[in-house]
Amino acid sequence: MVSTLERRAFLLASGGIGIANGVDATGVSQADTERAESSDERSNEVAVVSQHSLATDAGLEILEAGGSAADAAVAVACALSVVEPWFSSALGGGTWALYYDADSGEVTSLDGVGPIGSEASVEDYEARADEAGMHQSIVPGAWDGWMLWLREYGELDLETVLEPAITLAREGYPASPGMASWLETESEELEVRPDAQAIYAPDGDLLEEGDTVYQHDMADTFEALADAYEERSEEGREEAIQAARDHFYRGPIAEAIVDFSDERDGYLTLEDFHEFEAEIVDPIAIDWNEDVRVYQNPPNSQGITQLLALNVLKGFDLEQYDPDDPDAIHLQAEALKLAFADRHYHVGDPDRVDVPVDDLLDDEYAAAQRDRIETDEAMAWPIDSGLEGESAAHTTTFHVVDAAGNAAAVTTSLGAQFQVVGDTGIHINNRMRMVALEEDDPNRLTPGSKVRHTSNPYMATREGEPYVLGGNTGVDTQPQGQTQQFVNVVAFGLDAQAAIDSPRFETTAFPSTQYPYEVENALEMEREFPDEVVADLEERGHDVDLGRSFGTANAIVVDEDGSLDVGSESRIETAEGIVSQLLDD
Repeated sequence: MVSTLERRAFLLASGGIGIANGVDATGVSQADTERAESSDERSNEVAVVSQHSLATDAGLEILEAGGSAADAAVAVACALSVVEPWFSSALGGGTWALYYDADSGEVTSLDGVGPIGSEASVEDYEARADEAGMHQSIVPGAWDGWMLWLREYGELDLETVLEPAITLAREGYPASPGMASWLETESEELEVRPDAQAIYAPDGDLLEEGDTVYQHDMADTFEALADAYEERSEEGREEAIQAARDHFYRGPIAEAIVDFSDERDGYLTLEDFHEFEAEIVDPIAIDWNEDVRVYQNPPNSQGITQLLALNVLKGFDLEQYDPDDPDAIHLQAEALKLAFADRHYHVGDPDRVDVPVDDLLDDEYAAAQRDRIETDEAMAWPIDSGLEGESAAHTTTFHVVDAAGNAAAVTTSLGAQFQVVGDTGIHINNRMRMVALEEDDPNRLTPGSKVRHTSNPYMATREGEPYVLGGNTGVDTQPQGQTQQFVNVVAFGLDAQAAIDSPRFETTAFPSTQYPYEVENALEMEREFPDEVVADLEERGHDVDLGRSFGTANAIVVDEDGSLDVGSESRIETAEGIVSQLLDD
């Protein structure tokens, strides 16, 4: 197999690649493609898009090695753990993801989210809710989820899948502008975290852009998991994968995390780890039209929020508008406000509260919600749920399509901190900052239950096959950016990159997910929107706030002829999407 570096060098020399910000790329030159076609060789198109070029390369390497979309997704997730460790971790974070299995034609959802520690209490947490620390950490569920994907959909052994991440961690990589910025933002916390300082300030000063970052302890942990797999591999693939799961949740990794938690007044116990298992569950979905179906992750994910908004929007003739038309923006913003009101009142861990999914996604309910929208007047919080009698920061997203047509849409999260667990190299989550404290809130802190999880990638199918795989990061931004991304492609006809590049907006007319749960009642918009559009929206009553950008996004669009189109985030320097032709032997 040609290495990633060799492939890059060849493509750059031949002019056959654009490696920044989602410009389509191919694994062979145009001349090679023409020669292959002329000799009747069949080429298979694959695509990987993520927030870091090195992670995208890792996914492509695995596809080139014969791996499935699931194998490649795990490789990307682990590589991102190394090169983007403040946003996600395959070892310390949580994951919701969607998978299309080409053999069965089915879409499944991966619940790789762990519970609140059994030693947590509302009283203790409330006293420390605005402080950083291990009391913010829940059981990391991502690793078990990734192992389920390898068991159900994978083709390669664990060592091969982990090899790109281990190499990056062991040999080092250049600190990105994003890493340098986040290190500066978290500098005060890093001062009291010696395990993180050893990585990010090895000589006493924080690493700067371009400095080499080493994650030696993380490499050791990945290698130990691969060794656990290998020791049981002669017994069969399923037994080997179970060994890697047990090494984490019922072995030395769980023990190390719990010891670290105990030393810092966290809530995690060995029993919490021993009893946890990720699940492959049924997704939730709506029909956008006769051909297009949109899938999301079920509660405790907030994914239903996007479906609620789209179910309302599908009744409007959006095709008549341009993406920056004030009517189009207004309709999307109002539909999202109604969706977030329902999220606030109804969505939590379904094992703790009754989430009326069927009622919320009913077409008659969507029609009633649609009737609440005034075209010339903006709603503001408080906004009631439409169901009678009911009043109750940071992620990464990536997507893969393999040559067989399997597809993975992933959003995985850590929480934007640099809390490193001793010598494991594991960066642990701070998901508890998104738990509610009010007694009647469906997302209330309950030991052993799950925090309403913000991660919620989506997947749309067209006539039963993958059409759009998308995601947008940023806590409450996620379902909003994803709604705009989907509408940009399906209603406005933009290609994948244009859909990502299109300026975004975000309503804050609902209680924020994060403590202290403030309501700002603003319509925040990126600066690229024309002045006349802003003025029009302000006349309708929107309190417009111009300035910042809203999360990062990536997407893959499968065209009607089966060709793949990638769009990666142009607002950051590291994102990359690649479409590659894998030639049959």
